[in-house]
Amino acid sequence: MDTSFIHADVFFFVTTIAVVLVSFVAIIVLIYLAKILSDVQEITKQIKEETVLIREDIQTFRSDVKNRGFRIAQVWTFLRGLIKRPKSTRSKNKS
Repeated sequence: MDTSFIHADVFFFVTTIAVVLVSFVAIIVLIYLAKILSDVQEITKQIKEETVLIREDIQTFRSDVKNRGFRIAQVWTFLRGLIKRPKSTRSKNKS
């Protein structure tokens, strides 16, 4: 057998193994990427929900200020409501 054929066979064998390994690593990376994107999508959804709730709280606060006038007690109640709500939201999500 000619040595150039042996060299060609070795080259194609090594290339085939390299392609299979690179493909395997690429598949694993794509699986992890899909999981990460899924988590990002869930986080984005939660952020949107919280943004809507904060917007509603601010609208309520503004209407209270317009109706009753500005009072420090209203600001304290508003801020206390913002601080307490995330704790109850977290416990609901764990259930």
